[in-house]
Amino acid sequence: MDACRADADPVQVLSGTALRVYLYMLRRRVVGVREVQRALGLKSPSTAKHHLDRLVSLGLAVKTSEGYAACRPRTGLLSLYIVASGRLIPRLIGVAAALTVLSLATIPYSPLLGCAEAAVTLLLWLDSARLVRAVKKLEEAC
Repeated sequence: MDACRADADPVQVLSGTALRVYLYMLRRRVVGVREVQRALGLKSPSTAKHHLDRLVSLGLAVKTSEGYAACRPRTGLLSLYIVASGRLIPRLIGVAAALTVLSLATIPYSPLLGCAEAAVTLLLWLDSARLVRAVKKLEEAC
């Protein structure tokens, strides 16, 4: 079984169908050849197996006894996301939500500090929205 490699950036290394397969795998724990073929509408199981084997050879996936599992990227665009309920969600959303609550709690006691925190929070929400749009564009492109 091959180990995950942290140096490969999936967005730079992959394109087209291979990138679609990788994004699909990130949303699932373990996938099989037939599952990938049916879910992505590939012509044959051998096409799905080719792309899965390519991901394994690049170090972006591992083959287990149950099927294939994606390795989480440690660098690049996709490292800025977590997978929750099968969706790629920017990591910044958690920070933005926590800072929103903090700034709302601070405003009654220190309006100036609360407004400064709110300004930083706004920047985090804008950056999170940009990351959501980026992953949607990536999914549409492949």
